[in-house]
Amino acid sequence: MKNYILSFIILSSVVACNDTTPGADEKSSPNSDSFVAKIDSPKTIAPDRLAGFGLTLEEMQDDSVFTDGSVPTSWEVAGISDVKGFKLFIKKLQLLVLDNEKEQLAKEIRYPLNKSIKTEADFIKNYDQVFTKDAKLSIAKINFSQIFRNSKGAMSDGGMVWFAQEGKEFKIIAVNY
Repeated sequence: MKNYILSFIILSSVVACNDTTPGADEKSSPNSDSFVAKIDSPKTIAPDRLAGFGLTLEEMQDDSVFTDGSVPTSWEVAGISDVKGFKLFIKKLQLLVLDNEKEQLAKEIRYPLNKSIKTEADFIKNYDQVFTKDAKLSIAKINFSQIFRNSKGAMSDGGMVWFAQEGKEFKIIAVNY
């Protein structure tokens, strides 16, 4: 139970890291070294504990205008019909990345990922080259109410990681490393 509570606190701080207010506490910044250390250190969150993990009302709030003033493309254009399911998928990915759960992350990818990553075994073997600190941070700091999307799918910060809905499932479809 303590691990579950600790995991919830850690994830809450990851999600809260979207705060870009001037003067925000450096320790909670997704760009700080302590945050990167948390991303790289293994945790003890079991993937089966994700079942009851929900989204806050703020995370479910949909965007109408991004902070840069641009209007987001509809979820339908991105091929995503289950927005809540997609956001739960992203939250699950955040936990898996935080835990460095290579085997579980391998199941969340559409293969081939690129020319050299054609199977789950290839991904697991090359995990550190694919999920670099930058890729991990781009997933960790996703702002749930301002997820960029277009006809190719949805993406994390700067297009580092791309996601798509395939049938009723969601998959990582590209990692730009």
